[in-house]
Amino acid sequence: MSKIRRPAADRLPRVYEGPDVLGPLLEESGCALSVDDVIDEFACALEEGTPAGEIVPLLWELEPRFRDSAMAKRTFQNLFGLWDAVDAELSAEHGPLVDLGELDPDAPLSGRQVDRASARLAELDDGGWRKARDRFDNHQSDLATFVFECLAEHDPIAIETALDLTFETWWILEHSRGAERVPRASRAALSAAFAAEDDGGEPEPGLAGLATAALWEQAADEQRPLAEASIPLAERALKAVRRALTPARR
Repeated sequence: MSKIRRPAADRLPRVYEGPDVLGPLLEESGCALSVDDVIDEFACALEEGTPAGEIVPLLWELEPRFRDSAMAKRTFQNLFGLWDAVDAELSAEHGPLVDLGELDPDAPLSGRQVDRASARLAELDDGGWRKARDRFDNHQSDLATFVFECLAEHDPIAIETALDLTFETWWILEHSRGAERVPRASRAALSAAFAAEDDGGEPEPGLAGLATAALWEQAADEQRPLAEASIPLAERALKAVRRALTPARR
């Protein structure tokens, strides 16, 4: 079982170097959008409350193509940096956007709720983080076992990354909704959720976006890159986790 923490300091830097840098990176990676197109997409997503991690992977019609991990890292750090710049500009013009997701406890978590909760997790000190991780291991042991078994034939980095994201998903849901509203996932529920993966339903789009962004960030890591071939199965396992941790909605 993974015990590895992903501190905030290890996250991908969010630095926008300008259109002269990002434009060629997008073109080489197979993205048909210009930088201006991306800015428009980001502005619409921010106004709708869609998180960056959900919209960034959709900029490509197919999976992005990177010649090496350095190019992948620079592309994503520029995209997330551009997102921050667009967000800051919209906030300056219109003030904070209303977070409608907070008005309905049965609604999926909004992008801003997910971002805030993820930031709080990253801010935990070592003792607080260890306490939370131990509680996860004790109360959601079937989750960890399920994810481990799904990725058992893949390299250790894929397993560690998926387990860390499983923990983060559980923590954000409990922190945002309360422990009493987050089910203890059973193997039966996880297996059923995994089998139902192809029906198109996504219970928590904000958390799905966070997971997608984190997987591609790890793929771009120069020291411990996640094999891109592992990402689809990791995505499927993590979607099953979100399903099993989300009670049926009215």
